[in-house]
Amino acid sequence: MFMRIVIGFFIAALAARADETLPLLQVGSDIYTNVTVTKITATDIFFISSSGMGNVKLKSLDPALQKHFHYDASKAGEAEKSRAQANAQYHGQLLSQPTAHPPDMSREPEPNVSVGLAVGQKFPGFSETDLNGASLSVADCKGKVMLVDFWATWCGPCRAEMPNVIAVYQKYRPWGFDIIGVSLDDDRNAVVNYTTAQGMIWPQYFDGQGWENKLAKQYGIKSIPMSYLLDRHGVIVGKGLRGQALDLAVDKALANK
Repeated sequence: MFMRIVIGFFIAALAARADETLPLLQVGSDIYTNVTVTKITATDIFFISSSGMGNVKLKSLDPALQKHFHYDASKAGEAEKSRAQANAQYHGQLLSQPTAHPPDMSREPEPNVSVGLAVGQKFPGFSETDLNGASLSVADCKGKVMLVDFWATWCGPCRAEMPNVIAVYQKYRPWGFDIIGVSLDDDRNAVVNYTTAQGMIWPQYFDGQGWENKLAKQYGIKSIPMSYLLDRHGVIVGKGLRGQALDLAVDKALANK
């Protein structure tokens, strides 16, 4: 989901460079700090901040900022067309691939690792970095309802559920819902390509270790997809939620202060 930016941040501090840092960026009612512009295309600005990844459509900016970023509507239109064609081709390739078998659920538990976490339990924190090298932790999302989602691009059930996860994210993000993905892939490019094609703009943890993924082992993950829904206080209020069950649980969690 592309975010619409509210013009009200420090225009004077902005520069059309992919490594530019901004002290403040306001998007709707959300205020991002420690913003670093990671990429500028003909149509979008991509950035990371202390609260995660984001992007904004150049055509939604004030004309002065469009000019600052050398925005050309005709070139942007061609870029959007090419991007749509590339995405359609990629989706076609995904659909043509054989569905992966469900992950092995009969593995012996790892020594000294808890077998899953219970609803009502405080979710143990972690401090890592995401795919873009930005800091990543549950504590950074304090006050939000969070979904910690363990998945992989090679997992057929994960891909089947992902459209629902994306829909829930787009629906509830303006109200304080966010996601941290934990990819059990061993191919970084596969994760980047898939998340980009699907519009999964939330942060992802990836260490290339597959089933030996550090966080998967830490939280006793034995099969995927697996997710933990946390309330605003970091307490687990749901686990392994799919389909409408996830939508209803997020809605309920956001209603509770």
